Amino acid sequence: MGFGFLGLFYLLPIAIFGLLLDYLGQKTIKGYRRLFLIEIGLVGIIAFGFVWQERTKTYIIPDQREFEFVVTIYNVKDSEQLPVNFFTWTYEKEIPENGILLTSNRINSDLPKTKMFTKAGLSLQDKEDTVDLCFGRASTSKIEIDGEFYNYEAWKIDKGGTIGYSSIDIKELEEKLKKYLKRKKPSS
Repeated sequence: MGFGFLGLFYLLPIAIFGLLLDYLGQKTIKGYRRLFLIEIGLVGIIAFGFVWQERTKTYIIPDQREFEFVVTIYNVKDSEQLPVNFFTWTYEKEIPENGILLTSNRINSDLPKTKMFTKAGLSLQDKEDTVDLCFGRASTSKIEIDGEFYNYEAWKIDKGGTIGYSSIDIKELEEKLKKYLKRKKPSS
């Protein structure tokens, strides 16, 4: 009774679904070549879906920084577009000195995975690097300013291999983001 037993909970339903799909295919589709091509096509589409969800953005942060949160704020008009489309597998983006990246993209159009490196090339996710920094997703939420809603994602950078923050830290971050956006927002 190890971790292999836990894998059974995921693999057994997939195997049963596959056998059921194969059985129905054999009953309805005449000709094994056609059935084989259809099943290989389905497996290919499912595999592409899994790989597509692993697309990764890489943030480059300053070596000497004053911030502890890296934040991407989405839906900000007249801000830079991220280089993202359906076929984008990866991109790199340098984070400004204040740690806040503004973009006019929507949050659901950005890549799902995140990596971080310093400008010197030290990895924040690799424990083998000599840097004692790590990062973790702290918050994905919305903030409201003057009736407009902005989605944001925040990652906390910390030392020692652990990420520590509280709800008070997130509230303080959101207040800082609101002040920053009010200053950046063009007056109407």
